[in-house]
Amino acid sequence: MRQTALITGASSGIGYELSQIFAENQYNLVLIARRQEKLQEIQANLKKNYQVNVIVISQDLAQNNAAQVLFDTLNQQKIKIDVLVNNAGFGDYGFFVESNWEKMQQMIQLNGCIPVLR
Repeated sequence: MRQTALITGASSGIGYELSQIFAENQYNLVLIARRQEKLQEIQANLKKNYQVNVIVISQDLAQNNAAQVLFDTLNQQKIKIDVLVNNAGFGDYGFFVESNWEKMQQMIQLNGCIPVLR
């Protein structure tokens, strides 16, 4: 039975490239990102090129309770994850006292959301 890899931030950049590598190595995939159209395009290409099962979930992991929603979705669909690539994330720079609290809160939420998937 094939293993399944979940990749966050899978619609571009490193996440996209990793999805290609995992598919090439015959992993089934669960791809998470915000852009549904882009995810569906990637899904079609991976299925065609590598004959793997690809599930896409459009979700903004920076939102409150996003990890729990994702966890519940995976459980409801009885999807077992063997490999987690927690690639989604963003950063900021500058003096902390001058930073935008809303942006900081989203960054903390996004960067810390996946441990719920254990």
